[in-house]
Amino acid sequence: MQPAIPHVPLWIDLAAVAVGGMQGGAFPTTARDDRNDFDLLAVAVFALVVGLGGGIVRDVLLGQVPAALRDDTYLGVALAAGLVGMLAGELIPRLGWAWDALDAAVVGLFVVVGALKTQNTHLSDGATILLGAITGVGGSVIRDVLAQQPVHLVQRSTPYGLVAILGAVAFVLLERAGAGDTVSSLACLVVVFAVRMIALHRGWQSSAPVIGRFRPPSPRR
Repeated sequence: MQPAIPHVPLWIDLAAVAVGGMQGGAFPTTARDDRNDFDLLAVAVFALVVGLGGGIVRDVLLGQVPAALRDDTYLGVALAAGLVGMLAGELIPRLGWAWDALDAAVVGLFVVVGALKTQNTHLSDGATILLGAITGVGGSVIRDVLAQQPVHLVQRSTPYGLVAILGAVAFVLLERAGAGDTVSSLACLVVVFAVRMIALHRGWQSSAPVIGRFRPPSPRR
């Protein structure tokens, strides 16, 4: 028997898809390098991947038909947002912190949606945290793989996956405290957004492995 499809307000889901789709649509105009010269189709591909990828992975793990395959609205919103992102691509270098804020909002919105949908299936708190984080960063991981770039999630850089986990943890803790979906969701979004922006402002980096840290070879005598 297929699990019941959880109810999450459609506007929240579509808002996350729209922001992610816009970010994905802008990616081909900002990530060209010696190996990649993206075409127009890439705009649609990356808009769909970033806008829908994490949610599709989450729904498959939950044993559900992905929402994007049950309602064409998701595809339409992702593609339309991707077109907007492409047209605004040349403005992105001038947006500065506004673009960083958009990126933080993408992660936060997706974590909220992932946490809400997982919680409503009555799985464990650990599952809510894991699938909330997967929803938050899954699309970006697929994007990096398709673009043959280092997967940002596991690189030493400004914390990315960690902030998604922290947001999902905040959601679970507040739900356990009886705060309700609205307060828990807002807290999750605030935690992801605030920690991500503070980390960018202060130049924080995730730590290297304690064991196996790279050391340059000693000079020969």
